[in-house]
Parts: sequence; C-alpha cells; structure tokens
Amino acid sequence: MAGRPVDAARSLTAALDEIDRAGSAPSRERLELRCKTLITLALTEFMLSGVEAASARLAEAEEVVDDLGDDRLRARLDYQRANIHGRVGDLASAWDGIEGAVRRLDAFTEPEQCSVHLSRGMLAFELLRPQEALESFAEAARLAHALGGPAQEFMARHNEGYAAYLLGDIPRSLAGMARAEELESDVFTGPARLDRAQVLLEAGLVKEAVEALHAGLESLEGDGHDQMRAEFELALARAHRLLGHLDLAAGAAASARETYGRIGATAWAAKAMLVELLVDLDRQRRTRRTRQAQEDGTSESDLVRRVVGVGDATVALAAAATADELTEIATELGDPELADSARVVAAQALLLAGDAAGANTRLLSLERVSTGSLSDELDAAVVTAMTLVATGDLAPARRILVRASRRLAAGQQGSASLDLRTARAVHGARLSELDLELAVPRGSSSVLEALERWRSATDRLPSLGRPDDEQLAQLTEQLRAVRGHLRGESDPAQLRELHDHASRLERQIRDRDWALSRSGGSAQTVPVRVREAREHLRQVDRDLVWFFRHQGRIGAVGVIGGRAMMRDLVAADRAAELAQRIRVDLRTAATHHLGPLAGAVWSSLRSSATELDDVLLRPWRSSRGLVVVTCPELSALPWALLPSMSGRPFTVALSLTSFARRGAPRPDAPAPQDGSGAPGVHVSVGPSVPRASSEGRSIVGTWGERARLAEPSRRDELVGALARPGVVHVAAHGTHQLESPLFSSLMLHDGPVFAHELQPTGVRADHVVLSACEVGLASARPGHESLGLALSLLSLGARSVVAAVSPVPDDVAATTMTRHHELLASGLPSDEALARAVAETEDVAAAFLNIGGQHRP
Repeated sequence: MAGRPVDAARSLTAALDEIDRAGSAPSRERLELRCKTLITLALTEFMLSGVEAASARLAEAEEVVDDLGDDRLRARLDYQRANIHGRVGDLASAWDGIEGAVRRLDAFTEPEQCSVHLSRGMLAFELLRPQEALESFAEAARLAHALGGPAQEFMARHNEGYAAYLLGDIPRSLAGMARAEELESDVFTGPARLDRAQVLLEAGLVKEAVEALHAGLESLEGDGHDQMRAEFELALARAHRLLGHLDLAAGAAASARETYGRIGATAWAAKAMLVELLVDLDRQRRTRRTRQAQEDGTSESDLVRRVVGVGDATVALAAAATADELTEIATELGDPELADSARVVAAQALLLAGDAAGANTRLLSLERVSTGSLSDELDAAVVTAMTLVATGDLAPARRILVRASRRLAAGQQGSASLDLRTARAVHGARLSELDLELAVPRGSSSVLEALERWRSATDRLPSLGRPDDEQLAQLTEQLRAVRGHLRGESDPAQLRELHDHASRLERQIRDRDWALSRSGGSAQTVPVRVREAREHLRQVDRDLVWFFRHQGRIGAVGVIGGRAMMRDLVAADRAAELAQRIRVDLRTAATHHLGPLAGAVWSSLRSSATELDDVLLRPWRSSRGLVVVTCPELSALPWALLPSMSGRPFTVALSLTSFARRGAPRPDAPAPQDGSGAPGVHVSVGPSVPRASSEGRSIVGTWGERARLAEPSRRDELVGALARPGVVHVAAHGTHQLESPLFSSLMLHDGPVFAHELQPTGVRADHVVLSACEVGLASARPGHESLGLALSLLSLGARSVVAAVSPVPDDVAATTMTRHHELLASGLPSDEALARAVAETEDVAAAFLNIGGQHRP
C-alpha cells in the first residue's frame, strides 16, 4: 500500500488487533509477528501523526524484542528507528539505529542488506562522514551486482563516486560515476548528471562541465523538474563565473533563484543569491581595474587597493548586507555550510567597501565546516589573505598563500591524468595573482619565489606512474583505426560520420583517463630550491628572464650575471599584438608561395620582431645564453627571430627550478648496457614525409653505433624508446589538437601516437627532437598551465624537447635537424646546437625551440 498510509495504517492496526485477540498465551511465532507488525506500523503512523506516535509503536516493539531476546528482530527495530529519526533530522539517533542494524546484518536478506548499506551511506553524507559513506556504497554496489539489481547498483556506484569526491579523490569519483553510467537501468539520471558536472568543476575541467550541464538540462523533458533545472542552472552560473563569463553567470544564477523562490526552496534560493552577489563583486573589480592600475603607486595603501580592489561603496555595502541576511537564513535553517559561504561573500563585499575590520569579523565567525572541496578551501584562502593585507598583516597573508600552493599541489598529485592535473590549477589562479601582487613591492627575489610557487605546479609533482588500462588501450586502438579511415575517405557524408565517431571516442578516452589514479610506485621529483637553481645558472653560464603580466603590463624578473633584477617592460596588449603578428607572418611565410609579397611579409615580421626585442630583451644587456620563461601573451613565440637572439643559445623553460632540475643527474639512472658509457639514439620516421628516410639515415650516420633507425616506424618502439634514457628523434608529421591537446599526435607507419598514450610508461628520454609541424604548440589553461605534445613529454619526464611552434617546410626541417644532431654529437649542449643550426639555415627554421632544459651529451 505504498503511497496510501491511511489504508496501510488501517490494515496494520486490524492485523495487530487480530494477533492480540488470539486468546491463550502467545507463542514465540505470534510475538515475532506482533513485533514485525509494530515496526512496520511505526513508519505508517509517523507519516500520519508524527514522530511521537511512531516512537510509541517502536517502544511497544522494543518490549517484545527484550522479552524474546531476539537480535534479529532488534536489527529490524534499529533500522526502522534510523529511518524515522533520519526523516525528522535527528541524525545522531538515526546513526545509532543504522549502526545497530549493520552490526546484525545477518538478520536481513541480501536485497535488504543492500538497502541497509544504501541508507547508511546516505546518512553518512548528511553527517559529513564521507569515508563511511564510501564504504557503505561500495558494499551496496557489490551486493547489488551479485543480485543482479541494476537500479540499486546504479545508485550505489554513483553515490560511491560522490563520496569519493567529498573525500577529494577526483579520479575515484569519476571512475565510480562512469561505472554507474555503464549500467542499464531505468533510474532517473538527472541527479547523477548534475553530480558528475559538479565533480568536473571541482577538477577544473570547466568547459567540459558546461557541456555536461547543458546536456543535462536538455534531458529534463516535460514538467516536474523545476528543482532539478534550477540546480543545473546554479552549477552553470558557477562554471561561467570561473570562465569569466559574468553576464552568462548572472543570468543563470537569477533564473535559478527565481525558480527556487517559486517552489519555496529557501536554502537553494540563498545559494543562488550568493552567486549573483559574487558576480556583482567581480564586475566591480573588473570595471575599476584599469583606472586603478593607472593611478596606483607603491605605498601600502596603494597595495591594499590593488589587492582588494576598489568598488562602489554603496553597492558593496548593499551586497554585504544581503550576504549577512543570507547568513541568518542559513543559521535558522541549520545549514552551517551555507552560513559560512555567506560570511565569506560578506567579507569580500566589505573589503571592496573599505571595511577591513568588518570583513575580518565575518571571517572570524566562520564555523569552518569542511565541504571536502579544494576549490572552496582555496576561495576562502583568497579572501582571508586579502583581509589580512587590508589590515596590514602582510606576513600572515604570505604564509596563507604558501600553504595554499602546497594544498593545490596535493590536490593535483593523486591523479594519473596529466589532463586532470593541469586543469585543476584553475583554482589557484586568483591566489597566484595575489602572491605576485604582494611580491612586487618587495623586489626581484620575492617575485622569483612567488612565480616559482605557482608556475607549473604539475611539473614539480611526482611522475604519473599510471597503470596500464585495458579499456583505455582498446578505445585508443579504435580511435587510431578511425583516424586511419579519415585519411583515406573523400565522401563528405562518410567524413562527417567518421569525425563524429572520433569525437565520441576522444570523449570516452578523456573520461577514462580522468578516472585513473596514480599508482604508488612512481618516481619522485628531486626538489630544487630557487637558490640552488640560480647556482645552476651560473654553472652552465646562462642568464634568466622570466616574463609575467602585472597590472596590465608585461614585467619580468631576470637573473643576469648571477644578480636578480626586475623590469617593467611594455603594455601587455601591445606585447600580445606584436607576438601575434610575428606568429601570423611566420606561418604565412612558411606555408604560402608568396612571390612578390614575400618582401612585405618578411618586412612586417622583422619590424614586429625588432620592436618586441627592444622592449623585452635589450633592457637586460645580457650577452650570455638565455633561459626564457614566458607568459600567455608571449607563448609559442619564435624567439630566434628577435635580432638579439640570432645565433644565441636559449631554452624556453617551464620555470627556473624546472630548468635546473632537468640539468641534475637522474638519481635512478641505470648504467648503459652496451658498455659505451653513453645512452642510445633512437630514430623513428613517419610516412608521407619525403625527406624523412634520408634525414633518419643522416642522423644515424652522425651518431654511429649508438643509433638505430626504426623504419617502418611502430608505435610500441617509439613509446619504448621514450621510456629509456637517451636521445629520440622523430621525423614524422604531427598535429596539435587545440581543444584536446592530449590527442596531439605523431603519425607513424602503424598510425598516430597520441600524447596521452605516453602516460603509463612515462618519458625518461634525455633529449627528444620532433622534426614535425607545430607540435611545440600548447593550449593555455587558466592557472598558468598549458598542455600539448611537447609539454606533455616534459611533464612526463623528458629532460629537453626540440619542437616547432609553426609550420616548417620539410626540406628546411630536415636540414636544420640534421645539423642540430651533428653539433650535438660534437659535444655542444642542445640549446647551443639548435641555435647554430637555425642560424645556418633559413629564417623559417626559427620556429624550432629548445624547450624544458639543456641536454648535454
């Protein structure tokens, strides 16, 4: 009689009366039946009359249980008590009841045991005990799978994933949710789609989360989904805000708030209002940032304005008042997590209004409820640090930033997915900007330390150590086959179908890749301090220039002749414009038969290069080889085209310590097996590259017995060579995938080798030369992280990589790379060998960069 409690109560009461009228002393069987009837009736009466009536029935049942001394009946009594107390919010009593049931699980059938574990898991969620939730859902999933119950297994698998998310284990979370999605069940999947999107947001995969949220909204057909639609819209608002799309964020948050208000979901309406307030505060900061940068000086008050922002006091105070009201609402509702969120928003608003004391009061009243969310933790760290700056407590603010950088690195470390590691850095973007802001007034050494703290955190992590995964391997083989069919297909309809199939496979591969956890046996990186890295620069006779954006300008910190210094160089927009002109002109010169237009193209390119050289490099007055660390405005720049860089050795590094670490001996390097004292040289050549074979043979001839030419080239041979110390050269066409950089690839005779395929074995090659088009490009991500084939090789363990950031004609590439190896084999370090090789060939060869570190043969 589910859904008809009045009818159920009438029937159960009649049954109870019949049992009591049976005459003579009740038998054990009759007492057991009476007890079970009372337990069932308790839930029905709770639905009709409330908790007191239900408790009375449970007390009657407990008397019978005590008389019988029956632990199996006591287990059922405890389970019903847990259900009833949980529904009225008495979570402590509910937990006592569910634990009693779990201690006597043999009292339940296996399907009932599954329900008990599901209930315990949901209750553990409410009590903020995710580890117990994880354990219960895992056991429920095991039981449901054994029983063939797809609906229960779906709920258990998905909730197991959500519990892992609350514990901060993003890979396990995505893995559990993916296993749930594979099940065929009739369960409504709206909540599951929403949960997965929220995990993607926490992982920093913001664009992917937006796609998932839109797909989830489209799946909500018909009426009756107002609450769910609003939850999707609220998550979209948060995602758009992370991306900086403030108008979209405001619209989604307002729509969610209106829906929640209409259906009476007060707490949810408050959450939507908080997002609206945050968007308003972001707009305040954004609209005043340019004028503030122009007006600010170097005093402490100027620093506070730069860090905190300057807003319209009336607007900011109104936002703070609204946030305070939401704090009161959350407190009345008994929602400490929401109350803390409102206090943090109020603090941000008060900071913009210039009321640092008020902001500090709000932060001191935080209940510090742990949500398990790294992003929430880092957001709170930003506001706390800004408040400390506003109150003049700069040293504690800096300590918070140092701790936050370590927390971000710890949050990235558990994943075996390079994609996931780099994406998560988005949550540290505001913290890194604040750290730099505090460092600039303190001088060049402080700026260098701050930049090191946040730049390329992925590069400092232990190597991935990802286990082989059969499912991922099968999906990759399918993608390789589809890509092969694409090369030979000309029919437009077939091409569209193949492209769609390839896109679906790429999504599946990324989903699987995200879900893999790092194995415990991977090698650790050797920590290098900034002081030690500066000493390494001296030892290899190199200077450093590290570019960064600050207050709308490109600045840089340099280590020139061992001395640290800082320069304000050029407007960021002008630097970005010149860099883009150079990129476009070089691509045009390399890929088009320009005829009479060649002079104009090269004249434009050289003019831009000269101007950029004058503002970026000449102020340093350095004549040594250079280590360059770029910022997004200057990424993928063919540095050798700048006049002062012609013929000059240089390396584009991920950071100063990254460059130094790549020059240190490997702690676990094995002795060469051939007795030569030097690692080997592997050469792979790809199809459809006219000069690849002759290029490969020339390189083998240069290195002699140490070298081996793989022709035809095979994926397994190349992956194996990259996993060993030595030099690896690949003369094959390559592609950079802008939207999915881990699908950037090199084309060999048995198909493409994708960047993501290198993750299980890692890369231990000392020097990798990619004589291919544009595989030196990288897709920038928020949080100062980028990803592409060359950078993947470095993040996976390569010491140095030579790759092009623009197309290079095959003949020029062959000539340049052959000469590079000749000079390398003669004993020159990789940066100097490349610089000389480029200077001796055509200007388009300037697209080749020595990236990562300096290889010394």
